[in-house]
Amino acid sequence: MAFLRAALAGIVLAGCSSGAVVSSGSAGHPGSSGAAGSGPTTGAAGAAQTTGAAGAGPGAAGAGQTTGAAGAGSGAAGASATGAAGSSTAGASPDGGATDAGTLYDVPPPPPASRGATVPWLEYEAEAASTNGVVLGPDRTFGTQPSEASGRRAVRLEATGQYVELTSTARANALVVRYVIPDAPAGGGATATLDLYVGGTLRQALTLTSRYAWSYGGEASTNNDPSAGGAHHFYDEARALVGDIPPGTKVKLQKDDANTAMYYVIDLIDLEYVGPPLAQPANSLSLVADCGAKPGDGQDDAKALQACVKAGANMSKSVWIPPGTYEMTASLADVGGITTQNVEVHGAGMWYSTLQGPWARFHCAGSGCRFFDFSILGDTTVRDDTASDNGFNGGAGMNSRLEHIWVEHTKVGAWLGAGNVANGLVVTGCRFRDLMADGVNFASGTSNSEVVNSHFRNTGDDALASWSTGTDPGMNADNVFHFDTVQVPWRANCFGVYGGSDNRVEDNLCADVVTYPGVLVAQQFGSDAFGGTTTVQRNTITRAGGHMFNQDHGAVEVFGSLGPVTGVLLKDLVIESPTYAGLHIEGPNPITNATFDTIAISNAGSYGILVRAKSTGGGTFSSVTVTGSNGLSYEPNASFTITKGAGDSGW
Repeated sequence: MAFLRAALAGIVLAGCSSGAVVSSGSAGHPGSSGAAGSGPTTGAAGAAQTTGAAGAGPGAAGAGQTTGAAGAGSGAAGASATGAAGSSTAGASPDGGATDAGTLYDVPPPPPASRGATVPWLEYEAEAASTNGVVLGPDRTFGTQPSEASGRRAVRLEATGQYVELTSTARANALVVRYVIPDAPAGGGATATLDLYVGGTLRQALTLTSRYAWSYGGEASTNNDPSAGGAHHFYDEARALVGDIPPGTKVKLQKDDANTAMYYVIDLIDLEYVGPPLAQPANSLSLVADCGAKPGDGQDDAKALQACVKAGANMSKSVWIPPGTYEMTASLADVGGITTQNVEVHGAGMWYSTLQGPWARFHCAGSGCRFFDFSILGDTTVRDDTASDNGFNGGAGMNSRLEHIWVEHTKVGAWLGAGNVANGLVVTGCRFRDLMADGVNFASGTSNSEVVNSHFRNTGDDALASWSTGTDPGMNADNVFHFDTVQVPWRANCFGVYGGSDNRVEDNLCADVVTYPGVLVAQQFGSDAFGGTTTVQRNTITRAGGHMFNQDHGAVEVFGSLGPVTGVLLKDLVIESPTYAGLHIEGPNPITNATFDTIAISNAGSYGILVRAKSTGGGTFSSVTVTGSNGLSYEPNASFTITKGAGDSGW
C-alpha cells in the first residue's frame, strides 16, 4: 500500500509536476479490481486491496481509505499499459520524460494506468473517511449538491466540532480540497476558513471561497443572481502546500469556532507529494531579475510579463517565472492576453509559479507557443461567450505545447481558435479545473494534435472537444484525446467530437457527468461533415448521462442532429451505472457505417440501449452486453437497422 493509487482524477507528468514529482500515482495495479469490476471486488473504480470511489460491491459509494481510478491489470479496462510520459503502446504520446529536480523521499512509483491519466496524488472520498458530519446522497437530481459530487456523495459539516478525517497511505506535503460553502445572500461569493489538523495537531486554517461557484437560472444559465433560482455549479477547490504528512498520518478537516461558514460540504481530498521548485532554465530571462516583476506585492505584473515575452522572442531566449504569485490585473492591448509566438515560458512548477487575476491569459499569435510548469488562476465568475477570458487563446500554429500547466477559474482552459490553425499541438500533464466552460476545445481546423495524460474536473462545458466548425479552411483531422481523466463536468460532456475526419477518443476515464452524455459524437453546432473513421475505444464511462434541453441523455450518444454521422467505431467500452441509457442513438439524420464492438453496459437507469424515434441508418453490434437493467428500447418511427453479431446478450 506504499504506492500512490489514482482516483478518478489525475494527470501524468513526465517526471515533474509542481516542482518535481518524486512519485506518481496510477489507476490501479495488477490484481486490483478494474473499472469493469472483475476480480474479487466490483467497485467501479478500484485500487489493489482497497475499495473504489464508486464503492466495493453494487451501489456502494465508496468505502476504505483510498479510491482507485480505473484499475489497471485484471479489470475490463485492460488496455496495454503505457509509460507515464507516454509510450507508443495503444496510441500514447511519444513524450520524453523530464528529470526530477531532486528526490527528497524514496517513494517507488507504481505502474502506469491502463485507462485514464497516471497521477501524482491520492484521492480520498469524504464519505469513505471517518466523519461525524452528515453524509449526503447518493443523488443525481439536478440542483442538489450530491449530484455534483464525485461518486454522487459528500459530507456536510454543520456544527462546531464536526469533521472529516482520513489516514494518509503515502507521504504528502500538499492537498486539494473540493468543497461547497454558501454563497453571499446577494451573490458574488463569500469567504471562510476551515481548520486542517495533521497528526492530531492544528496545522493551518485553509481559506475557502464561493466566489467562483454558485450559478443560477437553471441548467442552461450561469448568471450570478440568486433571485433567478435554479442554483447549481456549487463546488470549488482550494489547494495548499501544508508541510510533511508521513504515511499513516491522520489528516482532518474540522469546523471549529473560528470557521464561520454556515456549513461546509466536503467532496474529496487529494494528497500529493510535491518536489522542490525547478531551477531557472539556461538561456532564459527572469520575469523578476530581468523584467522587473515582483511577486506578492499586490501590483500588476501583466505588462512586465508581456515585455519579457517579447524580449525573449527577439533574443531567442525563453522566459522564466520564478516562484511566487504574480498579479495579472492591468488590461493589455491584446484582449486575448500575453501575445506570444516563437518563445517558451517556464515556471518553477505548477505549485510554485502562479499567474493570478483577470488577465492571467495568453494569446498564441503564431507558432512555437510553448508553456511549461506554472499555474493560471483566473477571475471568471460568469460565462460570457463574447469575452476572451480563457487561459490560452489563439490557433497555436505549429510546434506549440502545454506541459504541466494548471488552469482554474477561467472561462475555457485552452481554446484553439481561428487564424493560425493548430497542427501538431501537444497538451500533456496538465490540470484544468473549476472552469465556466470547456477544458480544451480543438476548434477551427485543429489537426494532428493531442491531449494526453491530463486531468479535468468541474468544467462548465465539454472537458475535451474536437469541434470542426465548418467555417475555416480545412476540417479537424487526426486529433486524439487519450489517457485523460475527467470528473464531474457540471455541464456538457467529458468528450465531444463534432464533425471532422479520423479523430479519436481512446484509453480515458469519465465519471459523474451531471447534465449530458459522457461521450457525444454529433453532427451539431454547424460542424463539418464526418469523414474517415471517428474512433471511441478503450474508455470507461461511469455514472454519466443527464437531463438537459428537455431530454434524458445516454452515457454514450451518437447524434445525427444537423447532418449525417458516418464512419463511427465504438469499441472496448465499459459503461457503468448510466443515469439513463447506456448507449443512445438518435437522428433524424442517418448514422451509417457504424460499428459497436465489445461494449459492456451495466446497471443502466433506464435501458442498456436506446434507439430514439426518427433514428435512421444502421450499424453492426458484436459482443455488446447489457446487465442489471432493461435491454433495448427501440422507439416507434425509428428505422435504424441493427445487425447483431456474436456475443451480444441482455438485449
